[in-house]
Amino acid sequence: MEEEQELNMNVGEKEEEEGGQPRPSSWRKNCDQTEGPKPEIEEHRIDIIVEISDRVKSWIGSVGNAKERTPSQNPWPSIPKVPDQILRTTTSSDFKKFYEPRVISFGPHHHGKPHLQPMENIKPLCAKAFLDARSQSIEDVYKKIKSNIEAVRKCYDTHSTIEYDDETLAWIMLMDGCFILQFILSEGEGKTKVLRKHQIPLVELDLFLLENQLPFGVLQLIFEGGSLSMIDNIKQYVTENIARLAQVSPVSEMQLEKPAHLLDILRSALLGRGRGGDKKISKQQQPEQDYAQEQEEKQKADEEQKEQKADNNNNNNTNDYWRMMKESLSFQCLFQSIRRLFSRSKETTYLSSQDNNNQWQTFRHIRELKAAGIHFQPSATGFLTDISFESRFFYSYLKLPFLLIDDTTKSKFLNLVAYEMCPDAPEDYEVTSFLCFLDSLIDHPDDVKVLRSKKILYNYLGSDEGVARIFNEITNDLLDLDVYKDVKDDIQKHYKKRVNTWIAQALHKHCSSPLTIMAFIGAAFIIFLTAVQTYFAIPGN
Repeated sequence: MEEEQELNMNVGEKEEEEGGQPRPSSWRKNCDQTEGPKPEIEEHRIDIIVEISDRVKSWIGSVGNAKERTPSQNPWPSIPKVPDQILRTTTSSDFKKFYEPRVISFGPHHHGKPHLQPMENIKPLCAKAFLDARSQSIEDVYKKIKSNIEAVRKCYDTHSTIEYDDETLAWIMLMDGCFILQFILSEGEGKTKVLRKHQIPLVELDLFLLENQLPFGVLQLIFEGGSLSMIDNIKQYVTENIARLAQVSPVSEMQLEKPAHLLDILRSALLGRGRGGDKKISKQQQPEQDYAQEQEEKQKADEEQKEQKADNNNNNNTNDYWRMMKESLSFQCLFQSIRRLFSRSKETTYLSSQDNNNQWQTFRHIRELKAAGIHFQPSATGFLTDISFESRFFYSYLKLPFLLIDDTTKSKFLNLVAYEMCPDAPEDYEVTSFLCFLDSLIDHPDDVKVLRSKKILYNYLGSDEGVARIFNEITNDLLDLDVYKDVKDDIQKHYKKRVNTWIAQALHKHCSSPLTIMAFIGAAFIIFLTAVQTYFAIPGN
């Protein structure tokens, strides 16, 4: 009998497996009682051993040793070469024209090139004249440079200095430094004793090339022991001769804490500030405000930490919801950044922070801004950073610093832009942003004509089309970092008010010359007389 029950149970289980139909719970319970306890099933796991090669271990080690970019620990800032992102978009002919020295080399980057060799014979003459005038011993100056040769090497790329031993590199620094100081300190007649007149402007241009710089620390070592202040003389030279691109800071107002080189001094003069930036409120001027601000920020940070701890105790579902929202917003911001990167056109596009609908706005060139009632004036100081916008109902002013445009403008600005892209340069990108802002205004020779008539641009090239081409070519492949975003927002708000455009167009049409003003007044007077005549012609009046 028991054997028959076992047979029936086995048959039932087989039918369940084959038919897939569930059995009643009572039947399942009887089966469990009959079968008794089931044996435990052992789990078997197969471990796959993956061996890491030495090459992968080196990769892992590079990740573990990765560090954030930090400023150079060298006491003197580096003298870099032109960044690769500029080299990739510059032809070889343009590179030689705007970034390589034409008549003289300073430093090891271009030392020894055949076309620069004739000026090497002039450097000892200038060194002798400079040292003799200040009763300095060439042996003592050489020893000072030789004792700091490691700091000099760290200023340059290894490929530029590897072929020079310490003695040769120190001698190069001595000859180049003495020539620079003698050239800066000597007057016009002093320069013509060793140079031809046509060579002087070329040397001045070579002095401010990025790859043709000497560490300012080397110049200080050479000038130590002299009777004159070297920094004041260099600042005087920059402000009176070279920085005629724009109105620069007077010598007494320039604050140069630790300039890197002459190109850095030129940049500081054009911006009207020192290398670390010029803040409107310094810690020395208002320490109480700074301390209160620090305390307020600290208190705010403590409150945020408390709120964060409280939020961590909330429901997990709420945290997941906010995490999803944050990821969605992050993706949206990323999408907007990519869209902005690939949609940059001649009309500079930017996202207005004051626009509630987050619409993409277009920043117009000078002719359209003028038609909208925006007029142009030279700024008070002339610094490249002195850009402001004043709105007065339908009549507004955009104030810009004046610039002198000549054959050297493009080379100087290109090297300043290249310098701002280097690791040890100031991170404000103010020269680059100024050029991008000016490029957004200038799209046609007529735009240059408007700025020239307002005494903002002084054109020594002779062609307004050439000036427009210069700014268009300088800003090729440059991204505007929106340093002047507040000015752009103010202009856009004024431009969006169509009433301003209508009134400005009416004034331009009827009040652009004395004849149109007289015609407008005459027409208005005739209309007034006609209205008066009509009024008195009505019976009873």
